Amino acid sequence: MEIEEKVVRRRIPELDFLRGCALTLMMFHHTIGDLYDIYHQDFVAFQHSYWFYEIGRPLVLVVFLSVSGASSRFSRNSLKRGFRMVLFAITATALSIFVDGFAGTGLLLFNVIHVVALSTVAYALLERLAVRLKWIPDPREEASHESEDTESYRPHLFPGLLIIIGMLAIFAATFIEPILPDYSSNPFLIMLGAPAKGVHLLDRMPIFPWIGFFLSGAAVGHTLYATGEAFTRYDGRFYRLTRPIRFMGRHSLWVYFVHQPIILFILFLLNKTGIFG
Repeated sequence: MEIEEKVVRRRIPELDFLRGCALTLMMFHHTIGDLYDIYHQDFVAFQHSYWFYEIGRPLVLVVFLSVSGASSRFSRNSLKRGFRMVLFAITATALSIFVDGFAGTGLLLFNVIHVVALSTVAYALLERLAVRLKWIPDPREEASHESEDTESYRPHLFPGLLIIIGMLAIFAATFIEPILPDYSSNPFLIMLGAPAKGVHLLDRMPIFPWIGFFLSGAAVGHTLYATGEAFTRYDGRFYRLTRPIRFMGRHSLWVYFVHQPIILFILFLLNKTGIFG
């Protein structure tokens, strides 16, 4: 029973809640995007306005990626988790290619799920470096450190490294974006943000600056949650009222993976009723 309680309490309610809120807004964005691009509904044209696309969307992505980074502080094997997410990202791309072949919906070549996957791998490699330098204990052997002398570690150095690399990644985007070609078939350039040549994309997101927000969020996670304890109570009102949102935040990878096919299917059924004219 104690083991089960320990595993459950490693979840941080406020992080799950913030990630769930960001996911909800992202699903809303994808829904109105499908309504406009596929079913040509002009009442959702506001998504192309400056305030929505240049302010609202980036804010949601910053929250989602920063919280995802902060949550990495609680992973016992970030590298394994990162490679698993890379497989999910590849699968998402393959499925989008398959569906686009007969439905013409568009492709997912490099978007937020790919950014999170590569960011997680990058974080895991930096974490391994910090373990080797004895800045932090190895999270894979957390239980064995309870009786170990923790004074030999220098945990404040790891967040500093994450912040420096994160800020460099964010500012790198300002130098990379102006030199990108208008269109490209090169996967590396597409990853950096160049529009894909000759294909319609459902969504796209460059690795820079967004990996920087993930790593900066990881630094915040190591700082605010140095003890591994949540700021909210596990039996309080917030914990009870936010259960549905936290559920999505807790299973964000699966929610992101399945929500777009579900949205497309629901909109397809609604269109069959003639609701879209």
